Amino acid sequence: MRLHTKHETEPIFATLDRYRAELLEHPLLVAARTGQIERPLLLRFAYHQYSDSITWIPMLAQMKSKATRSRRLRQAIEDNIAHEAGLGGTSHVTLAAQLMRSLGVRTLDAFPTADLGRTAALWLTDAFAHMSEPALAGWLLTAETLVPEMFAVMAPRYAALDAVDATYFHEHIAVDSDEHARWMAEAVEEVVALYGAASVPLVLAGMADAWAETLEDPDALWGAR
Repeated sequence: MRLHTKHETEPIFATLDRYRAELLEHPLLVAARTGQIERPLLLRFAYHQYSDSITWIPMLAQMKSKATRSRRLRQAIEDNIAHEAGLGGTSHVTLAAQLMRSLGVRTLDAFPTADLGRTAALWLTDAFAHMSEPALAGWLLTAETLVPEMFAVMAPRYAALDAVDATYFHEHIAVDSDEHARWMAEAVEEVVALYGAASVPLVLAGMADAWAETLEDPDALWGAR
C-alpha cells in the first residue's frame, strides 16, 4: 500500500513491484500453486520459517538502534518486535514451533541448523554494523512485503495436509501484508524526506540485499528437491 508517494520514491516502489512479480514466478511457488510439491520439501520450508522466527526479534532489536532520525521507522520496528513477541497475542516463535510439531517434527537433526550460525555471524560483519538507515528501511520494506506474498502461495499446500497447524502462515498473510508492509512504506517515505534524493540509491541497495536473502530459501529448496 503506497501512501503519499513522492517523485523520489517512485523507483523504490517500482523495484518492489518488480521483485514481487519475479518472486511469484519462482519455480517453487509455481509448483506450490499447481500442487506439484512434496511433503519433504514442505517440511524444509517450514523449518526455514522456524529458523527465521528464532532470529527475527534479535535482528530487529539491533536494527532499531540504526533508526536514528526516522521516528516512523523506529516505531515500525518497535511495533514489529511487539507483534513478533506476542504482546497481546501469541508469539511467532510459538506459532512456528506449533507448525513444526503439527508436521510431526520433534528434532532438528534432519535440518540444516548451520543456517542459525550463519545468521548470528552476519550480525558481526562490517556490512551489518555499518548499515545505513535508508538501507535498513529498504531492507525491511522488501522483507515485510514479499514474505507474506510467498506465504500466501505456500499456505494452501499445508492446509491440504491432515492436522497441520498453519496459523503461523495465516498470521503473516493477514497482518504482515497489511499492517507491516504499510508501516514500512510510510517509514521509507519519511526516510527519503529526511535524507533527500541522495538516499534513494541506499534504499535500493538495502532492497537488493533483502531480495537476495528472500530468494535464498526458495532457491535452495528448489535446487535440492
